[in-house]
Amino acid sequence: MRCSPLIEYSSTVLILCLWLGAITTVFSSLVGLFQQDIKKVIAYSTMSQLAREHSDMFRHQTICVERSKLYSLLRNSQITKAHRYYYIYISNSFLNSFINFYWLCLLYFNKAEKWEVIVVSKLVGISEAIRLILTNSHYYNLNPLTLNQTIKKNFSLNHINNNEIKFNEWLAGLIDGDGHFSLSKKGAARLTITMDIRDKKALYEIVHKFGGSVNKIANANALRYNLSNKKGLVYLINAVNGNIRNPTRMLQFNKFCIKYDTVLIYPKPLSFHNGWLSGFIDSDGSVYFNEESGQVFITASQKNIYLLEPLVKIYGGRTFPHNSKIDAFKYVVYRKQELFNLIDNYFSIYPLKSMKLNRLHLIKQFYLLRIYKNGKNIEKFNEWVNFKDKWEKYQS
Repeated sequence: MRCSPLIEYSSTVLILCLWLGAITTVFSSLVGLFQQDIKKVIAYSTMSQLAREHSDMFRHQTICVERSKLYSLLRNSQITKAHRYYYIYISNSFLNSFINFYWLCLLYFNKAEKWEVIVVSKLVGISEAIRLILTNSHYYNLNPLTLNQTIKKNFSLNHINNNEIKFNEWLAGLIDGDGHFSLSKKGAARLTITMDIRDKKALYEIVHKFGGSVNKIANANALRYNLSNKKGLVYLINAVNGNIRNPTRMLQFNKFCIKYDTVLIYPKPLSFHNGWLSGFIDSDGSVYFNEESGQVFITASQKNIYLLEPLVKIYGGRTFPHNSKIDAFKYVVYRKQELFNLIDNYFSIYPLKSMKLNRLHLIKQFYLLRIYKNGKNIEKFNEWVNFKDKWEKYQS
């Protein structure tokens, strides 16, 4: 994009255009980098490219990609054999490119490590390139045609990254607790999930990924998520298949798999690093404290004790019958050491998505303030009162 002759002679206007273009380029690229929706990624990339053209600053943009750790993955490929050595191509105005400058800094400060650098030419925007580099770097080579084909293939596939795996495990735990797969006599399939009205944010996150709707339950302080469209159900089935653990829910889920020609995958034994427990606590769990005993409890109730027993071996706690009125069993974690272990080593990686998360954040504060509930120090006593208020209102 060329400026008019009058503007070219105005250094002030040129500098203003330069900075506006640079800021827009960097901002849109960074925003696009963290987007999950491919439409948003392309939109922010387009904004980035237009800004570069407007400022005439990134016209010869190149993106440098670190290749040292990926060399072993490509060393047997034809591309690698044909190009034994890689060279860095930097345009004449490379100092104007923040991306090139960033990678050059990495190259300089890591002299002890063998670095090889590929240049990905101006085939895609910054946001797409960086996303692909971070997720599927081993596909990259120096052939522009192959790179274009790989980019199209990657964006057409349902690529599952680590965050999506965590979310799918969490969703399976939520469904095992408060979900229900129903298939009518006419063959209409529907998934429903019921949660407290204060946890609507978690339900709308599911809506964002799979579609569906959220409706308030009449005469109840609760919401119900409904998903019945085929596309969303098939996507959800593939997401949670292999993560459903509740035997009752697996029988319901198997009918969906048969309807949509999907093979039911049985879950692997539960391990510590699995987001299933987080979703299960969000659905059937609770977090509360007993003021008299001075203890905090993380509990989960379920009719099937075989679903709870593995939790004791992995996360600690114990199980016992709930009470004579409720035909269910209860899983309880109450020891301070076990609670802190869950908070520091599990829920920090697999956080709750319901408002119960706020109570988890207050547990350590509870153990600091509980000794002042009957104390004579007015200031500390007020802190305890404020703490109880936050706890009851689920305020972190």
